[in-house]
Amino acid sequence: MTKYALVTGANKGIGYEVVKQLAESGYEVFLGARNEELGKKAVESLGLSKVKFVQLDISDSRSIQDSVRTIEGMTDHLDLLINNAGIALDFNIQPSEVKVEMLRDIFNVNFFGTFQMMQAYLPLLKKEKNSKIVNVTTDMASQTMFDNGEVHPLNILGYNSSKTAVNSLTLSLSKELGSAGPEVLGVTPGFTSTDLNGNAPGGKTTAEGAEVIVQYALSETNYHGKILNHNGVIPW
Repeated sequence: MTKYALVTGANKGIGYEVVKQLAESGYEVFLGARNEELGKKAVESLGLSKVKFVQLDISDSRSIQDSVRTIEGMTDHLDLLINNAGIALDFNIQPSEVKVEMLRDIFNVNFFGTFQMMQAYLPLLKKEKNSKIVNVTTDMASQTMFDNGEVHPLNILGYNSSKTAVNSLTLSLSKELGSAGPEVLGVTPGFTSTDLNGNAPGGKTTAEGAEVIVQYALSETNYHGKILNHNGVIPW
């Protein structure tokens, strides 16, 4: 049976590389992007017949539902949902100085958008026995590791806490779904130089960051309800 994957926020960066690697692994991949022009250009630049563009703005409920209908027109199931789309607006802003409006904007995409994606795509994912939802997170969202100084000490309240909320969502849905599936897990690619962080020097390449995500997406080991980095399971 043909395997289908959907990757959000995939017209550039890590998402783009995840699409590429999944397609090269044999998946039919839906490249989800908010901007139609940039999304179609990304598909064209990949030059892979297994990749198709789907217009998808995860901050817009109507856009999410439209994407479901688009994908239902091409397949009756989904094997893999990679919730990669996210924003980070509060770099270089102290937690005490972040405007509440900015926090709402960050959570609207990173948390509420991811939640709506999971909810909307569950019916398609449940039609495939071994389906997975992979939520892309950050190691800075691990309260334990952040407090212990085991990760980069960027005290970015909006971004970090929105991803901590995504981790909580990952755990909560995994408890609800249990062994019936789909499998739900969170993966941090680790520090990767992307537009999200202003292409900060010293990080992984986007291809290297994507490899961490794809490794767990394709793994035969069950990581239901876990948060992982390149070394394995990390604490909450």
